[in-house]
Amino acid sequence: MEVDRSEGIIRVLDPVTADKIAAGEVIERPMSVVKELIENALDAAATEITIELQEGGKRLVRVTDNGIGMSPSDAVLCLQRHATSKIKSADDLFSIRTLGFRGEALPSMASVSYTEIITRRPQDEFGTKVICAGGTIKEVHEVGAPPGTSVTVRDLFFNLPARKKFLRTAQTELGHITEVVNRFAISHPEVDTTLMHNDRVIFRCPKTDRLTDVVLTVFGRDAAEQSLHMSGSSGPYSIYGLVSKPTYTKANRSAQLFYVNRRFVRNRHFFHAIDEAYRGMLAQGRFPMVICFVDVDPRLVDVNVHPTKMEVKFAQEWEVHNLILSVIKEALASSPVAGGGRNIVAGVVGNIERPNFAVSAPTTGSRRPARTDFEEFHAALAQKMRYGSETEISASAPEAVIIQTEQPGELSDILAEAQVLGQVRNTYIVLQCTQGILIIDQHVAHERIVYDELASVDRKVHVQRLAIPLTLDLPKREALVVEHKVEDLKALGFDIEPFGKDTFVIRSVPALIAGKNYEQVLRDLIEELTELTVSRRLLVHREALITATACKMAIKAGDRLSTEEMVKLVSDLRRTSNPYLCPHGRPIIVCLSNRDIDKMFGRT
Repeated sequence: MEVDRSEGIIRVLDPVTADKIAAGEVIERPMSVVKELIENALDAAATEITIELQEGGKRLVRVTDNGIGMSPSDAVLCLQRHATSKIKSADDLFSIRTLGFRGEALPSMASVSYTEIITRRPQDEFGTKVICAGGTIKEVHEVGAPPGTSVTVRDLFFNLPARKKFLRTAQTELGHITEVVNRFAISHPEVDTTLMHNDRVIFRCPKTDRLTDVVLTVFGRDAAEQSLHMSGSSGPYSIYGLVSKPTYTKANRSAQLFYVNRRFVRNRHFFHAIDEAYRGMLAQGRFPMVICFVDVDPRLVDVNVHPTKMEVKFAQEWEVHNLILSVIKEALASSPVAGGGRNIVAGVVGNIERPNFAVSAPTTGSRRPARTDFEEFHAALAQKMRYGSETEISASAPEAVIIQTEQPGELSDILAEAQVLGQVRNTYIVLQCTQGILIIDQHVAHERIVYDELASVDRKVHVQRLAIPLTLDLPKREALVVEHKVEDLKALGFDIEPFGKDTFVIRSVPALIAGKNYEQVLRDLIEELTELTVSRRLLVHREALITATACKMAIKAGDRLSTEEMVKLVSDLRRTSNPYLCPHGRPIIVCLSNRDIDKMFGRT
């Protein structure tokens, strides 16, 4: 068959369009601009770096350093794609120690913004100023300037409105930038780093030769005081850094940072090594602080596998994993808290107060107890749901062991006559009713109870006044979020107000957490709000805030409950608006009907 080639459909893109597309690979948001410019400053041997922002970087990003600067010709050439001083050939990629090397960052950001570069080398009498708009150089001239380089990026994505509309609020973008600045402050403590937002200094990390000083600035006094030094080597790999004692944990992995040749990276094998090292020492859902530096011959690691350069590939991945694991274990063994092999998590042994069950091993034959289809259960729950805004369970969600072949009456009536039998693994409450056996997840049940208490618009949240006000020192990133959410936190019962730099005073807490470690509850809540605020799940609705708060206030898996406490929890669950699902959409109750129990033992 002859193909008509007179009307081809393939076109070569013009340079402007191609540059805009390429910019999307490197520059995603203001945080990307800050990251690339800080990397350039560090590669230029800067010892002082100042980052200035307006409106979370959406209106202006300026990074100024005291590095080696650029010549007049280099100041112009650096805006040309793939122009770089870091490498000369592909072979150089396997010996690269600089943070940047592709020559894409400056051209990418210049193509989607108004960019100004002012730079001077120490040996030059005058500096050079280059003004660029949308990738086109408009002006180049001499200017008086101190040694170093200052790059200003204004109105990011001004010529890409479709991309610009996906930028988040100034607070969210600032959160992303603060996180990046923190990472660089940790990896380069010898550099004096300052972050300013709307003409106000919000972060300052003076140069130091002690990693713990930086941890004090970034994560706070508790993290610094409960950190342990670690170091070790194996073959071509050397590891050093800090780990926290098991007594200092966070609700997420935000304090787990890995650097390869001082480049921040993400690697799931490294996280696995942490989990293995701390196995048996932490409560479920708690994460230690780990700051780990891996030094290795550049020939044994590939840093050119992802546009952001945050993913690397090792020649011997598991050798690095095992070294991290052994070095962390060795550091923990030196701690009196963790060294004795003692499990610091209380109540891991289940407490069944009235053991009325006989348990046998599962049979290996072909007969298996039938399960009700999860879709059927989901449909039954959907009819009873009252909160349309809550997350629904999808039929593709992981199957729970739910057997419901009989149609029970209203759940509140069933719970009213059910008898509490005991607690399994300090996590599940087992009840007996006329229809069969009920198993309640104590955490999600209490989460529903707390949620309804906080969400009730016609009921004021009861608070408990603290005899001695609590002062809370927070990392900068979390302090910024609290400043923005003070009124929301007050509405939930936390009487909180600023009390100096990154410090807050709490005068009352919700009565729901009376008797608990309310400082830890509040810290966990703030961590959760910080993650929500800087992620794509932007926290804008009161309901989302209440959901996060309920989760942090609720009884946890592993908490030992007395019979009276279990009875009260079941009674309170009866009175909730939706005893079937927690605010996140997880099932609260699993039912084993009498008929299905009989089937398991061959009685039918």
